[in-house]
Amino acid sequence: MLLQISPPLARAIPPDTPHSIVHSLPEWKDNIDFAVSKKELFDALEATYPRFVLHPLVRELVGLVKCTGDISEDDECLLFPSQRGADACCAFLARHFPQLASKFGVRCVTHLATAPRSQQIFAVTYPKDKQEKAMKFWTFTGEGISSRLAESCLLGGRGIQSDDLGLPSAKGHILLDYYLQNQPLTDVSLAKDAIRKRFAGVIDEQGGNIRGVPAVSHTDVYLFPTGMSAVWNAHQLLLGTVAKRKGMERVKTAHVNILYVDSYKLLELTSHGYYFFSNETIDDLESLLVTGSPECPAVLGIFTDFPANPNLQSADLPRLRALADEYGIPLFIDETVGCHLNVQVTPYADVIIGSLTKVFSGFGNVLGGALMLNPSSRFFNEFKQHMQATYEDNYFDRDVLVMEVNSRGMEDRVAVINRNAEALSDMLYALSATAGIVKGNCIVKEVFYPKYQNPESYRRCCRISAAEKSPCMFGSIGYSGLLSVSFTSLDAAKVFYSALPCYKGPSLGTVFTLATPFTAIGFPPEKMTWAKEHHLDETLVRISVGTEERSSLMNGIALALKKAEEFCASKV
Repeated sequence: MLLQISPPLARAIPPDTPHSIVHSLPEWKDNIDFAVSKKELFDALEATYPRFVLHPLVRELVGLVKCTGDISEDDECLLFPSQRGADACCAFLARHFPQLASKFGVRCVTHLATAPRSQQIFAVTYPKDKQEKAMKFWTFTGEGISSRLAESCLLGGRGIQSDDLGLPSAKGHILLDYYLQNQPLTDVSLAKDAIRKRFAGVIDEQGGNIRGVPAVSHTDVYLFPTGMSAVWNAHQLLLGTVAKRKGMERVKTAHVNILYVDSYKLLELTSHGYYFFSNETIDDLESLLVTGSPECPAVLGIFTDFPANPNLQSADLPRLRALADEYGIPLFIDETVGCHLNVQVTPYADVIIGSLTKVFSGFGNVLGGALMLNPSSRFFNEFKQHMQATYEDNYFDRDVLVMEVNSRGMEDRVAVINRNAEALSDMLYALSATAGIVKGNCIVKEVFYPKYQNPESYRRCCRISAAEKSPCMFGSIGYSGLLSVSFTSLDAAKVFYSALPCYKGPSLGTVFTLATPFTAIGFPPEKMTWAKEHHLDETLVRISVGTEERSSLMNGIALALKKAEEFCASKV
């Protein structure tokens, strides 16, 4: 496969992909417009990450429910696959607007929505002027209905019964051959078991696994409809257990290194806040922990992404584990970027979180999330009891079947992506100011990749090769497929991004290379100060490397660099 030119603004990536979760943002300004929710852009989106904006199919179903459900013209509504999620959204709105609590409601609209058998739909209603706040809950909890569920409802309303999964079928589509060679399962239970076993790293019928912890079981894996739903439910797990202790009701969490940007937005909306620490300030975390007691620790829990997104720094997991043990607090590790095929974080984590949408799926056409409990954790029994009492499986059947078929080829594509990403990072690093290139002769300031950002912490947690019995940085195991590049000027970054001959849109982990100006799209102007305080350079371009032919990838990036260099030279 060769690098693919990004389609026009707002079109699906790849083109002709039903239920694509990636939309094209080919120019730098397009990303800024998306960050500030420019209406003209949102209205034009052919496809989108369904948490960010209502998918066209979801929007159509919402309109149908409003028309047939006797919902006031002054109100709007959002649709959820469970009453629990709908109630949480309603409570969220009431908490932010207590004087309007009576204006927020939840109703079952399963019949109105013509939902498929065994599936329920609930609507949260609220005044139109509270749409922006309601969408924050939708976006940052990931609890809303999926585009496939909306499509199934709409077809049912027209009397059409279809089992179609919405897989690419257009001639020449870059994913077509895979689906011709891999037929989806028809049994949803089998598909869920397969997904759980893959996430748990189970490799044989005797329960052997690649997680590095005995007794890891797929029965301790919980599936969610989105990655953010898994993150949200991890926080609900904390609030339902540790936070229930006397004196812990308003205690904050601790974060080490940058988390996925939406995790912060979730916490700003639904928690009592957080403390931020970096690799350089772990001593400060320890000083904070000393102020707590065994009965009332200083933090609810510690969260870290391994490695961090987008600066690809890796936390010192052994030290965090030691601190968590000493002060009696749980450690949550999100391995989305590293992927369990590359890193072995389970020995250090009480809870492992992953967005299945990214590397696990790899094709950018279905969402999913997972949370796994570590059976060796001191919190296991408490957390397991909570999950058994509260867990709701809201993962829509057709999304499950797509996730299962997508994830079958994960090992092979991760191996290719690892090699491609390392080669590209090496090339960019050699051209960077960090590598000692004279400032006047280079436009690349720094390369953010686990190999070049405190690599010892990453290598220490690299998955152990069964054959070598040692950290293995070759073959199928590597530094993951995500890297970021900062530039010596904003103009250089913009020209580089514009000239990139690859897909450009917000996601990662796909078989096709994706680029995005991370800080520009992740932080609207009012949040840019926070970004700078946390060392997120405004020139940052994040690249999720795919499985393309390496020469195509390297030549394409080199071409964009050359155009940026020529532009900057012309301004001297």
